[in-house]
Amino acid sequence: MAVASPACHDGGDRVEYLHGAKAAWTWTTMPMLEDHWLEIERLLDAKGCLAAMRLNEGAMAGDIDDLERHIGVRLPASFREFLMRHDGQADFAPGLLFGEQFLSVSGIADKWDGWRKLDEPAMNEDCAEFMSCEPAGCVRPLYTNRKWIPISYDYAGNHMGFDFDPDERGTPGQVITFGRDEDRKHLLGASFDEFATLLVARLRDASWNGDYLDMGPQRQGKAAP
Repeated sequence: MAVASPACHDGGDRVEYLHGAKAAWTWTTMPMLEDHWLEIERLLDAKGCLAAMRLNEGAMAGDIDDLERHIGVRLPASFREFLMRHDGQADFAPGLLFGEQFLSVSGIADKWDGWRKLDEPAMNEDCAEFMSCEPAGCVRPLYTNRKWIPISYDYAGNHMGFDFDPDERGTPGQVITFGRDEDRKHLLGASFDEFATLLVARLRDASWNGDYLDMGPQRQGKAAP
């Protein structure tokens, strides 16, 4: 993964889209977690795009164990189960996670490794004045953190993923935005369960246009990897 130098952007279009999704979601529509993939597959099939999503076969438990040893964190049990149903998507498939690629076990490791190639202390020091989060106090004001684990990729250096090193008001394992254009990090869910419920709720209202799932306004002109 080639990670560009910080551009000190806010990632506003992407964040507005994701926050609009979160605002529309309520706990009253939350399915049981084990039903998430069944509902996702049902919705994709009903919209005529299940095959187009190019979902991989499930990951092996041993491969997830290897990933955890590699990145140095224990993934939530619910996310392990999610990967064991489908190990992400094929490259350049229409994005499942709010328009972004759902990363496989190997993809997570690859993107995480790419961030480790940076001079992390220097980058965090250089960018400190530009870093913020919403809500305040949930995400540490850093450009990069080895305990931020990507689970999606937008082909422009940005991710949604786990934060296992939250700030004082955050929760370990919360799902956040981070990446090249994400100077302002945003909390998307206090847990993977909450994030997955949000995804299912938004998929219900999404439409398939033959090329991608239209779930609302998204960042335009994504760069090649």
